[in-house]
Amino acid sequence: MNLKTILATALILIAASAWAQMPSAPGPEVKKLDYFVGSWTVDGTIAQGPWGNGGKFSATHTWQWMDGNFFIVDHSDFKLPAELGGDGKGLQITGYDADQNTYTSTEFTSQGRREDSKGTVTADTWIWTSSQNYGGQEIQQKVTVKVVSPTSYTLKLEVSTDNTNWMTFMDAKATKK
Repeated sequence: MNLKTILATALILIAASAWAQMPSAPGPEVKKLDYFVGSWTVDGTIAQGPWGNGGKFSATHTWQWMDGNFFIVDHSDFKLPAELGGDGKGLQITGYDADQNTYTSTEFTSQGRREDSKGTVTADTWIWTSSQNYGGQEIQQKVTVKVVSPTSYTLKLEVSTDNTNWMTFMDAKATKK
């Protein structure tokens, strides 16, 4: 056997081993995401702060399972105060990373933003954390989602420049249609 054949065989065996270790069905952590599947309306208030005067905002979210039921996909429409970008659309994909023991979410908006978040859930409270660069400054973000009932939850977005002192950016309530 020559070196190319040995390397090709080794790569095939490694790939087959990795493929065999992939889950064949979603685990219980993934199934917790089912709470969000459906159509939701969100209404809230953005606080006044260094970002401007704040004001009311609203959004609609339509979550559905992606084929295979490992990820949920959200298509959203949102209305923000003009000074914060105004109206837009979003696409978000959320799942569970068993290797890192954390929920993951990536969102893209029509305003050119991309955000990667990591999440945990304890009882009825989800906490999502991320970091974004706004105007050259790194801002940490924390979203707390509190399940109130099968058809409603509250959410609070807090921001920090030092990961110690947090300021409320927005508060909202979501209702399932």
